[in-house]
Parts: sequence; structure tokens; C-alpha cells
Amino acid sequence: PRPILFALTDPTAKDSNAGSLLRKFAFFSTDNAAELQLGGYDPASCSEVMLYTPSLSSSDFVVGVTSLSYGTPGGSDHIELLKFKSPTGGEYLPAILDSGTSCLVIPGDNVFGTLSNSP
Repeated sequence: PRPILFALTDPTAKDSNAGSLLRKFAFFSTDNAAELQLGGYDPASCSEVMLYTPSLSSSDFVVGVTSLSYGTPGGSDHIELLKFKSPTGGEYLPAILDSGTSCLVIPGDNVFGTLSNSP
């Protein structure tokens, strides 16, 4: 099926009043609430400046991930999971952003030698 945002913003759809919306969305969540904003985002809903990340695909929400870590940055509990074999500063792994799942899928191997570890 077509992604819901594309279906809603189709200018030829006779049963939608959102045909003029930009095909952009923002998803905000906390432990207690969540909000989906269609057509862009409301700057008043953010405490900091929103940063845009371009998609690597025209059909999915795919972004380049350069780091995946947990713990306190700079702390003894900080663990980097993506250890690139030959870091140059421009390396990344493609990641699909899917707000409809509760799962985080990470590589189960070294991604054809791109990583020096198996996260």
C-alpha cells in the first residue's frame, strides 16, 4: 500500500483536504505522550532548533547512521556499537526510520567487512 502521508497529500484525491500539504512530517514522543505533525513541524513544539536530515531514498525514510551508542557520552559506561574498520569521517550505514515499530534492528555481522566488530 501507499504510505499514508503520500495518500493524504495526493492533490488528485477527491476525499482529502490535505492535498496542498508538503510531504514532510515530524514525530515527537516522550515516555507519556506522542504527536505526529503533518506538512512540516511546529517550531513552538521544540525546545531546540530542528535539524533536517535528507533521506537516502525516494521511496523510504532512509538516513545515514554514523554512530550507534549507549551510556553517558564521555563516561566509563559509554559503548560505541558501530566500530568502522577504516574510519575516514564519511562512513555510514543506511537505516530505515520506522515510527510504527518498537524494534531497533542493528547489524548482526560486520556488514561485509565495513565494521571491525559484530554489534
